Amino acid sequence: MPKRSNKWLIVHYQPVSLFSLKRSDATSMAAKSNLVPTPYSIQMALLKVLIETKGYEHRENFEDWSEKEFKWIRDLEIYIQPPEQLIVNRNGYKLRYWNQQADKDYRKANNRQPPPVMPMQDGFVFREWVYMHGNLSICCGETNRLHELEKLFSLINYFGKKGCFFQYLPDKTQKTEQPQYQTDPTNSFIVQPMDELGDKATFNRINPFSSDLAKLDRDRLIKPGFLPLKLTATSARYDLYTRTNNENSE
Repeated sequence: MPKRSNKWLIVHYQPVSLFSLKRSDATSMAAKSNLVPTPYSIQMALLKVLIETKGYEHRENFEDWSEKEFKWIRDLEIYIQPPEQLIVNRNGYKLRYWNQQADKDYRKANNRQPPPVMPMQDGFVFREWVYMHGNLSICCGETNRLHELEKLFSLINYFGKKGCFFQYLPDKTQKTEQPQYQTDPTNSFIVQPMDELGDKATFNRINPFSSDLAKLDRDRLIKPGFLPLKLTATSARYDLYTRTNNENSE
């Protein structure tokens, strides 16, 4: 009998707080949230915990090591199964924030001297927060480094904004030969812009401490993602989505 070769990892997380992750086309003042973490946010979370746990050991050759490690994370394919239900809560906030234009005008009129008091202005911002009922499932591969990948996932405790916490569920981890959670066009689905690392991305371009600049459509790709969700209720304050597939991997 041929030996089985598992190259895909399935991990599960239980949400323990509200989730929010601005869509790539959002502005700073009006930001709709992704319904689930995007492949890019998952890849960056993996890279973060890898550097935090192994980076110090490779401080002497960090540049070469980080580029090599970055490539196998960059090349991972990621499929996501949403929780059973999602409730998107819409919120508006009034706040005061820095008036950048007033600051520039003052410096221009006063020989580049900063204003004595930071100029402020009133504003209104729009945000969305997502309540998840059920577990979030992620299928990741194809790779021969499943053991290392599983360890990295076990160290992740939030996706999206800091404070959007998830609890890793080690007893539900699976290894498979084939990817899971691919879109079934026979079921209802919604479209969400999904960003991911491009195949030409390098570590230095996504490193905020590097002078290399990342470019959209080269280092960060935005593609339409299809989620097995159906809008079942809506109002001015919230949207309720229900998962449409019948898989029960939780």
